[in-house]
Amino acid sequence: MRKGIVLGLLVSAVMVSTSVNAKLYKWVDKDGNVTYSDKVPPEQNKLAREELNDQGVVKEKTQRDLTPEEKKERAVELRKARELAEQKRLEAIRLEKERNAILKSYTSEDQILRLKGERLDSLRRNIEMAEDNLVIQKKNHEDLLKRAADRERNGQTVSKVFLDQIDKIKGQIDYQKQFIIDKKAEVETTTVKYDGELAKFKKYSGVNDEKSTD
Repeated sequence: MRKGIVLGLLVSAVMVSTSVNAKLYKWVDKDGNVTYSDKVPPEQNKLAREELNDQGVVKEKTQRDLTPEEKKERAVELRKARELAEQKRLEAIRLEKERNAILKSYTSEDQILRLKGERLDSLRRNIEMAEDNLVIQKKNHEDLLKRAADRERNGQTVSKVFLDQIDKIKGQIDYQKQFIIDKKAEVETTTVKYDGELAKFKKYSGVNDEKSTD
């Protein structure tokens, strides 16, 4: 109680002794002593301090100088903050480009669904045709192999032309098998593509918001 009164009187005395335009500072030294003065000694510049107005109210606060370790930590924090800000900026640009591309490509949900259906129908027709061709080619290959075996059993020579024909059919079979695999994979990627673009269209056109307010 007595210490507070003494400090208060000291502040009043210092304020009275300074001119109206003079500054008054308050700081706590490393030993915990509170000091009031119109000037901050050079050796105290590294400490945190407060500038008071003529009513003794804190006008401005100055933080203490950072230690070398704290400066390194602050530099790391600032670098991370700049990197995060840059990532957000680039992401905003990407989203704006994506938005413009989606709204330029499509005018409605029905258009996206129609294009998806048309593309999937085309792929499925290609797969069905390839599967039908594969059945025919496998049968032709089996017939050629059987004929070649019959000739060998009868002591006849299987000509190079005949063998080349067998190899050609085998190549066509392998091609059709891979074609079917690729088209089935394309069915999956096409579905993912149009479903994703449908979701983006709803997002950027505000369709979801309109439905939620109805």
